[in-house]
Amino acid sequence: MEKAFEEMKQRGKNDVDSLLQWMKDSKVIENTKEAEKKARLLFEDAVNKNNVELEKFKQALEKIAIQQKKSVEDLAKTLAAESERMLHKLSAGVSAGVEAFTKEFKK
Repeated sequence: MEKAFEEMKQRGKNDVDSLLQWMKDSKVIENTKEAEKKARLLFEDAVNKNNVELEKFKQALEKIAIQQKKSVEDLAKTLAAESERMLHKLSAGVSAGVEAFTKEFKK
């Protein structure tokens, strides 16, 4: 999970919204407004909500694990398993953006 987080950070996707999406896609939290609201509150004291540090993410994950009566390790494994798909989505988005920009630039 740490590796995936660092890759997301390198791509500038370690903001609260992206991290919440990762947790929803991984089914670590439910894909409901209520679950997202509760999870978002765990990042309220983040120094920078657009650049969340790994330690803050781990703290939030620990609180979610306690709420769900699961181990942090299980949630981390779930996130790691989903990280490949998440990073692929990010890459596809970047590729599509570059392609669109290139087409527009050639006009």
